[in-house]
Amino acid sequence: MNRLKTGIFSLVGIIILVISCTKEYPGIEELDTQLVQEYIQKNNLTMQQYGQTGIYYQVVRQGTGPALAFNRETPFIYTVKSLDGSYSSLDTFAFSNRFYNFFGYLKPDSLRQVLKQAGANQGGIVRVILPSRFAYGKKGSGSIPGNASLDYSITALTADQIANYDDLAITKYLASQNLTGFSKSVNGVYYKIAEVGDGSAVISDESTISVQYTGRFLTGKIFEQSASGTSFTRLLGDLIKGWREVLPLIKKGGSVRVIIPSSLAYGMSGNQAIPPFSCLDFDIKVTDVAN
Repeated sequence: MNRLKTGIFSLVGIIILVISCTKEYPGIEELDTQLVQEYIQKNNLTMQQYGQTGIYYQVVRQGTGPALAFNRETPFIYTVKSLDGSYSSLDTFAFSNRFYNFFGYLKPDSLRQVLKQAGANQGGIVRVILPSRFAYGKKGSGSIPGNASLDYSITALTADQIANYDDLAITKYLASQNLTGFSKSVNGVYYKIAEVGDGSAVISDESTISVQYTGRFLTGKIFEQSASGTSFTRLLGDLIKGWREVLPLIKKGGSVRVIIPSSLAYGMSGNQAIPPFSCLDFDIKVTDVAN
């Protein structure tokens, strides 16, 4: 009996010891709150909380365009970085960090709700700090790591701001690549004719042209090009407006470099290969013209 009592007391002691030594770890909400508060204080930010969510925001510029509406297609550009410094994605004027669709489709959902709460109009800028649980959670998204709290600076553009944004993107690109000698058309296409060509046929929208070409984003990444030694043949009037504006300036055998604002390329929506409102850089050589 004494041995049984001794065994029971020993077991109880072990259980008490295990319980007393068990370490309690903070939950994700507590970790998010601590990180966000430290980040705000360290960067001396003046922001307000969205309800009691732990999401913070600041209206940097109110904007003078229409109010944001879930059922309105709206162009956005943004910068986003993680609070711990492990991830950063800046708007480079070149390729990524842009959105054009119905405002109601903007992700993450919490970002959309805060922008609506902030009351910013198109043309406005809002800074938002999203705790990880309201961003992409423990799994992350793409190159955004898991459990990352994020600092967004997001601008809702108005339609008339797109042309200025495009032109700034192109001029920054020309400067960064040390590209000189370009002319600018009345509609904002930048072009540089390398060879005028010596054909007799005048190129117009009714011309069927054969070209060799390379298309790049303003990051320098090639998104499309004609196969080596072959030509692409199409009616000029069926091609993007930037081509239609510049190619009549040359003839068969001519070549030109063309940097096209988004409105004269694939527009606000882009396509499967082209992001929304993307400026594009083409090298084009006309190998044949038929009228």
